[in-house]
Amino acid sequence: MARCDLAREHSTRADGGARSAGWVLLALVFLAFLLRFYRIGHQSLWVDELLTLQAAEIGGEMTARTFFGNVQGPLHALLVHLVGRLSLSEAALRSVSAVASASTVPVLYLLGAELAGRRSGLIAAALGTLSPFSVWYGQEVRNYALLVFFAAVSTLLLARLVSGRSRSWSGYVASAVLAGYCNLAALFLLLAHGICAAARAVGDRRFARRWVVASVVIIALLAPVAWGLAKWAREDGVGGRVALAPAAERGELLRGETTFTPLAVPYTLYSLVYGYSLGPTPVELHTRPPLDAFLERWWLVAPAGVVAGLAALLGLRALADDRRALGLTLAVTLVPLAGACVLALANVKPFNPRYVSVALPALLVLCGAGVGLLRRSPAAIVGGLMAIFSLVALGNYYGRPDYWREDVRGAAKHVEANEEPGDVVLIPVIRDVFEFYYRGSAPRFLLYPGQASSDAEVATRIEDGVRGHERLWFVEARPWRTDPEGRIPAFLNERYRLVEELRLPGAKVSLYDLTGSPG
Repeated sequence: MARCDLAREHSTRADGGARSAGWVLLALVFLAFLLRFYRIGHQSLWVDELLTLQAAEIGGEMTARTFFGNVQGPLHALLVHLVGRLSLSEAALRSVSAVASASTVPVLYLLGAELAGRRSGLIAAALGTLSPFSVWYGQEVRNYALLVFFAAVSTLLLARLVSGRSRSWSGYVASAVLAGYCNLAALFLLLAHGICAAARAVGDRRFARRWVVASVVIIALLAPVAWGLAKWAREDGVGGRVALAPAAERGELLRGETTFTPLAVPYTLYSLVYGYSLGPTPVELHTRPPLDAFLERWWLVAPAGVVAGLAALLGLRALADDRRALGLTLAVTLVPLAGACVLALANVKPFNPRYVSVALPALLVLCGAGVGLLRRSPAAIVGGLMAIFSLVALGNYYGRPDYWREDVRGAAKHVEANEEPGDVVLIPVIRDVFEFYYRGSAPRFLLYPGQASSDAEVATRIEDGVRGHERLWFVEARPWRTDPEGRIPAFLNERYRLVEELRLPGAKVSLYDLTGSPG
């Protein structure tokens, strides 16, 4: 009887713990939705978001050909296409990403609980809720938030299959395929999954057979994407530019320079944890030596990085006794990172932390397991510090204009409200975004990357563009893409009279009188 009473008491405590965890998780999910929808339409759309709108065939028809030919993420583009039929507001267009980002939080809990226990799962979910990286892409018309969601789901289902807790492969196959239709970066995720499954299949023929069948189905269902990939590679000239980046000539490199350095690895891990708003601003990273920009804020970056690194190292210790959990976590974190590095070194794709976003769930679970390994007080200190740094990053993202996307919307509305007959607009780099917002009638022209390589070329192109006009509006944003040496504003200031100048977050609008002399 006493043994039965003890068992009943243990069961009651377990049920109570599960209910408490459920309420905490519900609160985290609510907070996640709140953070991702807060000021979701406050910032202007930017260049990459316009790429998604173009792929989504907003205002047109999305055919099977355009769907499968889209290597930017056909599944997300389809969802944006459907939303775009209802509204073209920033909030509506970004809502797909916001819902996907917030919905990842309960999956993080389940993945953390599966690999490291319920407590670690809750901590991982809390980190995911406050994740500045997740909030950033949860408020962007890009496919990365949806990719991370399916990466988390597929990794969770694979973990259960590898551990023997599940024998249903259909859910894994579906989530893996959907991840592939979100972004081709999912291929690195599937490679990591394959490594873990191969290790599990050794000595288990039944599992091996099922894994082979599942892999064949996934490959077959993703085969249509290969057509779009081949089309992109042909049009983008990938085959002709593949070269070892450090040994290539500058003119052969993407964007004129290699976008990979060894420092990109710690920067990527740091960005996955704290996003892009806890350290140098995006403009500083593009216009200054990145190491100098980080060292200038060492007093913030260093302690934040140390705390996150400590949590990750403790996570390795927490998972050390479960080789399968440790192997899966490391593979899903490191294989995509290695893949992005290889593509950048081969001059196929520029390096960017977002290409490693499929590693985010595993990295957050690793940190959650590390914090969960500690006793209550140390766990509160480490977890609390990570939360504080994340909140500081979120505060910067929401409230500091120097961390915002460039305000092309504000620039377009300013020109539209103040233009006069005889005006012309020069808009390098961000033309498509400007056109999305602009409802005025002034003609527009632009300079493409490579067309500002000399003072003479700048002078010729601008003089041709302004001929027959009385005033010039110059909308400047992301100058490092077209005019890193500042030749365009230098020529305009030397040749024409500056009438007014408006500075906006990440953008500047200058009005020049073409009939007057400088000064």
